Amino acid sequence: MRTLVQISIVALAVTAAGCSSSSSGGATSSTQAPMLTKVEPMAGALHITWMNMSSDCDSVEAERMMGTASYAPSFSVPGTVDNKMDTTATDDMMYMYRLRCKKGGTYSDYSNEMSANPHMVDGGTGDGGH
Repeated sequence: MRTLVQISIVALAVTAAGCSSSSSGGATSSTQAPMLTKVEPMAGALHITWMNMSSDCDSVEAERMMGTASYAPSFSVPGTVDNKMDTTATDDMMYMYRLRCKKGGTYSDYSNEMSANPHMVDGGTGDGGH
């Protein structure tokens, strides 16, 4: 069973890597985008988790879209980090996230997209992925 779960995760990662945005701002094929796995309401804000697909990223940079606005920088964490609590996402609205790996002066493509509302009552996770 464990092997089947691991194979499923790898297959999901390969699928997600193939749906990244083409507007990458200097992407290279050797640097893979992280894969968002969950955006969930927690303590009145949003908790974002992902899988790092490249082990040599200097940092993981996130962009966030609030409601119908455009994407804007949200946070940056060291490349080994795989989750972040966005304590500024507190309004009753949908927040959409995408990530990319930064290595030196180059960036990966953008990750899949996921969204959630910190005021969701069912505790559901965002799905807005590609």
